Amino acid sequence: MAFTPEMFRQIPLAVFAEQLVSSMLVGYRANAGLLRALRQFSQGRFHTPFCRRAAKLEMRSIQHLVGLFLLHRKEVKHPDPPLALSFALMTLTSTLVELILTDHDLKYWQAVIPKDDQSLKRELLRSFLSYLGVEQKGR
Repeated sequence: MAFTPEMFRQIPLAVFAEQLVSSMLVGYRANAGLLRALRQFSQGRFHTPFCRRAAKLEMRSIQHLVGLFLLHRKEVKHPDPPLALSFALMTLTSTLVELILTDHDLKYWQAVIPKDDQSLKRELLRSFLSYLGVEQKGR
């Protein structure tokens, strides 16, 4: 939320996306235990004041990010940029949740998922930008 529209206009969309993917990956790894506990606590309590407030905060964060990315709308070739950005962020988050927070053994999946966090970051970024239709120069 620290980014203002004026600051964001100075950062190319692909660079901001790379920073976002990287910081989310690092954040999920560093706070996996806490995030896992919060998810577990929230499950089945969707109608409590705490969960409603948490959901509202999450939606506001996503809407803020979508608004910032839309400052570079001309680079997004998807026919519905606001929807594409929301869905790309949801896909990014869901992938991180599944690979980092879900409590299951990933050893059977090793053949089909990136081998390390650098590879994971690269593929998440590629997926994010490709879905938006953003040209990826030099990548």
